[in-house]
Amino acid sequence: MNKKNLNHDIDNFLNKYFSYENVDSPKSGFLALEGILSIVDNRNKFWGQFEILILINESEYPYTIPIVVEKTNIINRDWDFHISKDGVCCLDIPHKLLRRKKRGINFQEFYREVIYPFFANYHFKESTGDYANGEYEHHFSGIVQYYREEYGLDNVDNIIALLETATYGVKYQPNKECPLCGGHKYKNCCRKIVYKLKGYGNHQLKRDLNFFKQDQLKKQEILR
Repeated sequence: MNKKNLNHDIDNFLNKYFSYENVDSPKSGFLALEGILSIVDNRNKFWGQFEILILINESEYPYTIPIVVEKTNIINRDWDFHISKDGVCCLDIPHKLLRRKKRGINFQEFYREVIYPFFANYHFKESTGDYANGEYEHHFSGIVQYYREEYGLDNVDNIIALLETATYGVKYQPNKECPLCGGHKYKNCCRKIVYKLKGYGNHQLKRDLNFFKQDQLKKQEILR
């Protein structure tokens, strides 16, 4: 069923984006598309183009995130440009991609909303000096940025408490004062965030929890 859905979505994509074609995949179990991505601004002025390779896990689709490789070497191979030395693109903050993966993607929609904007942003920054929608930070700083922007959280103790609750399934009385932040009833307060965090899966939550705890320990050592 997954393969049938993938083939249907890819056929629709290729019927709209003529610069792409199916190619032999360098990675077993993945469907491969290769082609030219052309960037135009909102006035249809041509900015540039990239040759890219897109790999899609056939058995996991639609619950997967495509791998995108920039082949033209236009973008400097540096994490400051969100790209690895091998040209693999870091398309967005991992948590946002995980949320898309859990929900399931439509490839043509993913191309339009994630892949194209990634490359358009590069040209936008080259032209203006800044990314169109702001830049996401790298590594742990990016995780901190995500929790701040997505959930309005900047208190490390509160973030750790939320992550521990989501990761280990801690139960609290829904109608009592929130034990995580001391706010209103738990069911109207942090429980909503806990449910959303569970959507990232325990693997990502444990990683985040470890990052925040390590950062907290470092700050405590500095204060000693």
